[in-house]
Amino acid sequence: HLSQPYLYKEAIDALHLDGGVASYERALLMFLLGLGAAILGFTFHEGATLMISWLQAKVLEQIYTDVFSHVQRLSTKFHVNTFAGATARRIGRGVDGVENILDRVWFNFLPAILFIIILTSILFRFSHEIGIIMFIGIMVYALISITLNLILARLFRWADKQDTEVTANMVDSITGNALVKAFAMHGYEQGRHEEIVSEWKRRTLTSWWCATSFAWIQSIALLLLELFLIVYALRLWRDGSFSAGSVVMITFYMGHMWGYMRQIGNNVRDYMRGVGNCEEMVHMFHEPVEIDDRDNAKPLVVTDGAIAFRHVEFQYESGPRVLFDDLTLEMKPRETIALVGHSGGGKTSLTKLLMRLYEIQKGAILIDEQNIADVTQESLRGSMSLVPQDPILFHRTIAENIAYACPGATYKQVERAAKLAHAHDFIVKLPVGYGTLVGERGVNLSGGERQRIAIARAILANKPILILDESTSSLDSVSEKYIQDALKHLMENRTSIIIAHRLSTVRRCDRIAVLDEGKLIAYAPHEELLETCAIYGEMVALQSEGMLGE
Repeated sequence: HLSQPYLYKEAIDALHLDGGVASYERALLMFLLGLGAAILGFTFHEGATLMISWLQAKVLEQIYTDVFSHVQRLSTKFHVNTFAGATARRIGRGVDGVENILDRVWFNFLPAILFIIILTSILFRFSHEIGIIMFIGIMVYALISITLNLILARLFRWADKQDTEVTANMVDSITGNALVKAFAMHGYEQGRHEEIVSEWKRRTLTSWWCATSFAWIQSIALLLLELFLIVYALRLWRDGSFSAGSVVMITFYMGHMWGYMRQIGNNVRDYMRGVGNCEEMVHMFHEPVEIDDRDNAKPLVVTDGAIAFRHVEFQYESGPRVLFDDLTLEMKPRETIALVGHSGGGKTSLTKLLMRLYEIQKGAILIDEQNIADVTQESLRGSMSLVPQDPILFHRTIAENIAYACPGATYKQVERAAKLAHAHDFIVKLPVGYGTLVGERGVNLSGGERQRIAIARAILANKPILILDESTSSLDSVSEKYIQDALKHLMENRTSIIIAHRLSTVRRCDRIAVLDEGKLIAYAPHEELLETCAIYGEMVALQSEGMLGE
């Protein structure tokens, strides 16, 4: 593109000489060469587009993969305290920011820098004064542009923070839509969201208004530089130092330069916005992985399934007190134990520590005499099946949800697990059977149906350690009978930990651990506890229709 104005200058100067045939032919040749240079420039530009497209796809794929992998490895504390929607928004906006940065650097900054260097050199060859004026003008403009856009970048970060808040609030409210309807809180949620969106509008408009004002200042600076250079070129032509073609060439170059410099102003702004968009994602990517495998971590090998908590001390970071203080609890191989106690006593926390979702402060947790802190987390959790109180289902098919812990399972294996969990009968009545999508978090299924899917998943997983957290709490009495049969089969020949209040579940366990405010009060079979443990006796006395008091 830089050669085109020079060739046009030669054409005009040729015509200006004598207007003869030779001049005409030379002018025509220069015009054709100019067009050829333009075609060549466009060809190079499209080639560069193909190259950066391949590079961008590669880089963005790697970013998506790396950030997602890192977020998956972050601690339970991070995920508990962070909106899932906000996390997704940060990643999406960050990836868009990286794409924006690559576009700006490849298509704007590098060509602009090369253009400015060559243009200044060409103009310096024709006129030292114009070359110097051009260089100084560009430097002043660049300084103004960078200063204004650094200010703008801070405004965009300020606006982006509220943008994340809007997304987080929407996802939180939509996820809890059933609760909103149940308490007729639509108006409250609408008002709350309007307040957040109103603040987003204020911040966004402020950043847009500043962006427009800064663009106006940059445009005026460019026009003044262009006016000064053209006036100076006309003066040189008047004095005979410049030909008419040289004035035309300067005008062409000024047009090119005006476009590039305006693009620099706009693209510095876009670049800084891209940087701002990336900041939250980069900050999240550098969030430390609080629970990580040790350098010499080895896979856990479960032979018998003996579990031991020895002198364990643990306190949640935001907890008001130490939850477990010198807790010792031994579970024999293939033993079924129950954890009972009032809410907040530490039952679920104990299983989370066993899965190493949180790190203990003191003591040790052992599985077959292997410290879980010394084994890989993948092998540790891969040795356990979990049926939580609130089953977690993905918005995928029922078959995919059942086979989640065993992705290579066949259809017959999935169906067998569903039958053992007494889920098959309701599944085949659905429109597409095992291919039915369960909805976000399984909203298309009832609580009891979700729990039976979770139990089928645990049956199919067939792990040596089983954790049941209130696994029959959402079932009616008929379904519970079927599930109890399935659980009896599931718990055979494996170490099982049951958190439950139903007497029908608790009484047949080998031993029952009574926890109260993080302390192990008693640890014995049901009949013995009735005689020796007052707290357990009170809970049994308070039972109603087979439910132990909480």
